[in-house]
Amino acid sequence: MFENEIAINQLQLKQFAAVMADLPEDSLFTRGNGHGHPPVWILGHLAIVGEMGQTFLGGSLTHPRWVPLFGPGSSDEVKPHASLTRDALITDLNQAYETLRSMAAEAKPEDVAGPHGIALFDGSPIQTVGHAVSLLLTNHFAFHLSQLSGCRRDRGLGHIF
Repeated sequence: MFENEIAINQLQLKQFAAVMADLPEDSLFTRGNGHGHPPVWILGHLAIVGEMGQTFLGGSLTHPRWVPLFGPGSSDEVKPHASLTRDALITDLNQAYETLRSMAAEAKPEDVAGPHGIALFDGSPIQTVGHAVSLLLTNHFAFHLSQLSGCRRDRGLGHIF
């Protein structure tokens, strides 16, 4: 199950690695032009949302304290903290999506047929757990990857893909 979404997410994580290769530690708290989010918030948001996706498939949150800081609807006002380093956030994000992909690959149709319970998507075509997991592995990740790429370009660097 989710074969296409898993492949897309794997590609996006390769693109993520290319973007992050040129985005140094000292840029984590610099807001991006246009979207206005600092990379620290984008990285934390993607990581916690990847973990939240795991909860739809029977998993649990590794970083529950991050939900108010980085979860849906959170402010992007993130204060520096020793645990919020570039390398730690990259590792946590990669782990979140590796686990989500693994869980999605093992999911059965009956596991993902029910409603997701995400108020943000009430009244939208995103109705089931399966829809939500697909969105998290593809569209949501790509949207925020684009913001990170914008932060990289703000530093005067050229395109990478």
